[in-house]
Amino acid sequence: MDSSRAARISSMPRPAALRLRAMRGPSLLFVCLLALAALLLWRGAEFYRLDLEARVDHADFRKLSPGAPIGHGYGVFGTLLVLTNLLYLARRRFARLHLGSMQLWLNIHVFTGLFGSVLILFHSAFQLRSQVASITAIALLLVVVSGIVGRYFYSLTPKAHAELAEQLAVIEMFDMVAAAQLKAAVQGLPAPLQPARPTLRSSLGTVPAWLRQYRARKAEVRRMLAPLHQLRDLERDERRYLRAACKQLERLALEPVRAAAGASLIRTWRGLHRFMALLMIVSVTVHIAVAWVFGYRWIFE
Repeated sequence: MDSSRAARISSMPRPAALRLRAMRGPSLLFVCLLALAALLLWRGAEFYRLDLEARVDHADFRKLSPGAPIGHGYGVFGTLLVLTNLLYLARRRFARLHLGSMQLWLNIHVFTGLFGSVLILFHSAFQLRSQVASITAIALLLVVVSGIVGRYFYSLTPKAHAELAEQLAVIEMFDMVAAAQLKAAVQGLPAPLQPARPTLRSSLGTVPAWLRQYRARKAEVRRMLAPLHQLRDLERDERRYLRAACKQLERLALEPVRAAAGASLIRTWRGLHRFMALLMIVSVTVHIAVAWVFGYRWIFE
């Protein structure tokens, strides 16, 4: 192995390490969410398995039912988390203020929304006994689903492109001519399509065109990268690193299409998600009012 190339390779972050770093936050959130659900389910598994009539005679009925202290507490704390979740909308209105990064607020938005939803699910004890409760549950479900879809669209939006130069630098160590041709070819790829009038309907209608452009880009980039996979006289570590760099370069070359789709979809999807959130607020308010009228006031006494 060429000593200078070996030194440069050893000083660069491994692509696998970069991917693991990017997955750390979502993975931690998923593990915490799963742990909370498992803990609450373990606490009342025997009670939740019973039907509505059989639960009345269970020892946990006065603790875990929706109107009982623990079950009601799940609902109160879950509702507080959901209301905290809505502060992200206010933060967006004052984006210029120095109140923390939008990424941090988005992470809090996702965290409080998912954890609050889990607590509200256990507050219901997995049984909806009234139309108000059913409407509230449906509204919450729509908010969560639209939020998850919106978060996926957000993941497609443009990110920093410094990594593209890093991967081209890796390829340049193996073949300078190929690296120069790849850089020119990637920069010369046609710009992603954008709907003339960015509405949710037009953005969703552009999805087939984005998919065609994505597949065309992928085929072209793979064709350009094919000669690099045929390089001989490379040691195993060099070959593995070059293969990883080619894979990363292919992903980065496809990113503009994903970014255009994500930016257009998230800009129009956000209005739908906001409408679902307002619907949920109304239904939760009615649900709390009904509970108050029928005497679930223990927490205020």
